[in-house]
Amino acid sequence: MSTQAQASSLKEVLDKAERLNLASHPIWLKLLHYGRNGRQSVVLTDSFFLSPNGRSDPEAELIATINAYFTLWGENPNEHARCRFPARYYWLSHQLPLPNYNLRETHCQKLEKWALFDSVNSISVLLVSGYLGNPASTFGHAFLKFNTDSIDDQVGLFDLTLNYGAVVPENENTLLYVARGLFGGYKAGFSDKYFYTQDLVYSRTEFRDIWDYKLALTDYQRTLLILHIWEIAGNKFKYYFLDKNCVYRLAELLELVIEEDLLSNGRFWYLPVELFYHLKDVDKARRKSFGANLIQSVRFIPSTQRVLYHQLKLLTPDELKVFNAIIQAGGHSISSHLAKFTSDRQIIILDSLLAYQQYRLIAEEPNPSSERRKFKDQILLVRLQLPACSKPSLEIKELLSPADSTRPMEFGVSVASEDSGRPFLRLNWAPFKQEKVGKSSLEGNELVVFDLAVGFFGDEHKVFLDKLDLLRILNLNTLPVSVVDESQWSWQLRIGSNRIKDNEKYSYDGVVSFGLGRAKKWNEAITSCGMVDFAAHTISPLVRLRPHLGLKFDLREMQTWLYFGAESVNYDAEFREAWGGKLQYQLNDRYAVHVELSNENATRVSFGVSSYW
Repeated sequence: MSTQAQASSLKEVLDKAERLNLASHPIWLKLLHYGRNGRQSVVLTDSFFLSPNGRSDPEAELIATINAYFTLWGENPNEHARCRFPARYYWLSHQLPLPNYNLRETHCQKLEKWALFDSVNSISVLLVSGYLGNPASTFGHAFLKFNTDSIDDQVGLFDLTLNYGAVVPENENTLLYVARGLFGGYKAGFSDKYFYTQDLVYSRTEFRDIWDYKLALTDYQRTLLILHIWEIAGNKFKYYFLDKNCVYRLAELLELVIEEDLLSNGRFWYLPVELFYHLKDVDKARRKSFGANLIQSVRFIPSTQRVLYHQLKLLTPDELKVFNAIIQAGGHSISSHLAKFTSDRQIIILDSLLAYQQYRLIAEEPNPSSERRKFKDQILLVRLQLPACSKPSLEIKELLSPADSTRPMEFGVSVASEDSGRPFLRLNWAPFKQEKVGKSSLEGNELVVFDLAVGFFGDEHKVFLDKLDLLRILNLNTLPVSVVDESQWSWQLRIGSNRIKDNEKYSYDGVVSFGLGRAKKWNEAITSCGMVDFAAHTISPLVRLRPHLGLKFDLREMQTWLYFGAESVNYDAEFREAWGGKLQYQLNDRYAVHVELSNENATRVSFGVSSYW
C-alpha cells in the first residue's frame, strides 16, 4: 500500500471509529479494563497503554491503537502493537475496515506459539475448594484452563491455565498479609502456567477438590478471550482480598465475551463461588429463553488425598494392619510382613504403599525427606520382583460443587423464647455461612463468618444483641481409613459472644474456644464426633473445659445436629450440663426452615425461616 493510500485508509478508519463512537463501546472499555464507573483503567502497567493518556482517556487510546496498526513492523515484529494487542485488533476488525488484517499474523511468532490456535478446543473455569491453611484461600479459588483434549493427555496436565494472584513477599507476617490484602497493599497480576503446576499445588499439596466448568463459547468468543489474555498477562493491578480478587478479575475477563452481568452483588465482596452461581444463572436463563447453554459440562476432580484413601479402602482389615505396620517399622520389614499373603495381595499392598509414599513426598515439597525417598525405593525394589498387573478401578463418589448448594449470605427471621417462656422476634444475618446442617455444608464441616442475631421485644420497643460469632469453624476429619502416619484429629474454633442469664440478670460473655477430638462417618446419613473444647471467657470462670459429643443426621433436605456434654463451672472440676442442637429442612435453594434449641444461652429455643443470597 502506498503512503498516500495508507494515509487515506487511516483517515477512513479513524472517521468510522468516531462515527460509531467505539471509544465508549462497552467491549472497548473492557479491553482496556476500565472500572465499572468507566473513568479510569485499573491496569497499573504503563506499557499496557499506547497513548500517554490511555489510562484515563479511552478515545485517546483508541486513536493510538488505530494509528499503531498502520506503522511499519520494525526490526522486532513481536513488539509491534498488532502482536502485543491482538484482541484489540481482532475486535476492531469486526467493527472497522482494517486493511490487510490477519488474525494469525505471520510476524507475531511469539503469539502464534503461545495461543495454540489449532489446539485449544474449549475453555473451562475451575473452582477450587477452600483451604484453611491460608487466609486468602479460605473461601476457595478459581482459574481458567484452555482445554486441548489431547489424546495422550486426557487429564489435561499440559493444558495452559490462567491464574490471578497477589505478589506477596516470602515469609510475610500473617497479620500484615491480612491487612495489606484487605486494603490494597499488594500488586497482583495474571500468570499462565501448565495445569500440572496448579494440580501440584491445589490437589497434591493442599489436598483440595476441584470442579471443572467447561464453557460453551463460540469460536469468536474463545479466540477473543485467548487473545486478550495474551495482552493482559504480566500487567499489574491492585489486589483486594474481599472484592477485587482472583475471581473478580476472572469474571471481568469472561464478561468480555459473555453479554450477561457476572459481577452484580460484588460491591463489597466477591467470593469465588459467586462467579459460579452467576454462570449457572446465565446458563439457566439461556436454556429457558432460547435453548442454548453456557455450561457445557461440570467435572469433579478429587484431591489426591481423596483418591489415595479410596485406594486404601481396597485393602482388607488385615492388609491395612500390615500396611500400617510397614509404615511404622520402615522398609526393612516389608518382606517379613508380606510373607503370609499371596502374590496378588502383596501387589495390592505394595502398590498402596507406593501410592502413599508418593503422596507424602509431593506433600513435603520442596524439601522431601531423604528417609522417605529411601523408604519408597525399598518398596519399589520389592514390587519389581513381582509381576506387572493392571490397577483396579476406583469408584470415587463425586461431590456436589459448592455452587450447587445454597448461596453463602443468610438472612433469617424467627420467633424465639427465653427460659421464662417470654417470646421475641429474632433477626439474623451472616455474609458467609456454610453451616454443618445447611445444604452448603461440605461433608459436615462448617465455616461461618460474622453470624449476627438481634432480638426485639415488641411490647417494650427494646432491641438487643442476642448472638455474635465473628468466626466459627468446624473441621471434621472423617477419612475412611486410619493411617498411622496421618493426623486423625478433628478440630473446631469459635470467636464470639453469648447472651446469658446469670443471677436473674442478662449479660454478654465473650468466648474464644478451640476444640480437639475425633470424628467418624458411620454411613452417608450419620456422622459423630467427640471433642474437648478449651475456652477463654470474659465472665467467671475465665477458663473452661467443655467435653461433648456431637451427632449429625443427613437425610437430604432434612439435616440435624445434636450435641450434649458438660462445661466446667469452677476450677474444682465441677461441671454443668450443656446440650443443644438444630434441625433444618431445606425448602429449595433459597429457603429453609429450622428449629434451634440450647440450654447454654438466654435464648432457649427459636423457630424460623432462613433465606440465602
